Amino acid sequence: MIRRRLDAGSWRLETTNGKRHRPLRQPAPSSTADSEPTIRPFNFRRDCEKVLEFQYDVYERNFPGLVVDSFFLEDYRSDLRRAARARNEALFVMQQEGELCGFVWVSVISTIVDARVGYIKNVYVAPHLRGRGQGQRLLAVAEQWLREQGLGKVMLDASVVNERAVRFYEKAGYATERVRMVKRFGASGRDHDGNRGMADG
Repeated sequence: MIRRRLDAGSWRLETTNGKRHRPLRQPAPSSTADSEPTIRPFNFRRDCEKVLEFQYDVYERNFPGLVVDSFFLEDYRSDLRRAARARNEALFVMQQEGELCGFVWVSVISTIVDARVGYIKNVYVAPHLRGRGQGQRLLAVAEQWLREQGLGKVMLDASVVNERAVRFYEKAGYATERVRMVKRFGASGRDHDGNRGMADG
């Protein structure tokens, strides 16, 4: 099993072999008039298992070929436990009629460009609530927390395969400043076009 960290709090699995947990279950839409979901701080003991279930949709949809297995979930559980105690991180959950239906994880990090900057690590909204402004509500809570920490800038990563998410973040005021480019090698060490990957100079 090989696990490589992508960004703070995230992992890329390059080989997998653990036993897979049960698939994500979503709460059924209310049979009565839909109640407005509420947002509250994350509680590790009460909320951890459900938030872990969310990660099947978050990671397997955004990183084709990645399998969320037991190794991934244990790493993520450890990260959640640590973040729940950290002063530079905040986690919030969205709840509707007793069921969790959303999650946001935000932190204050340092980069070579910014001594202190906000970073949105994870945003999730249950399928039956998408397109109804609930993701914007979660972002607003995360951004308000960052303002309270004295920050004036926030950033995040979005996968280009999830065009809906990219449009959502653009609508929320996020703009592309950097592009992460990836090159994959074949088993022989050659590029996919047959070259060895050496530059001409």
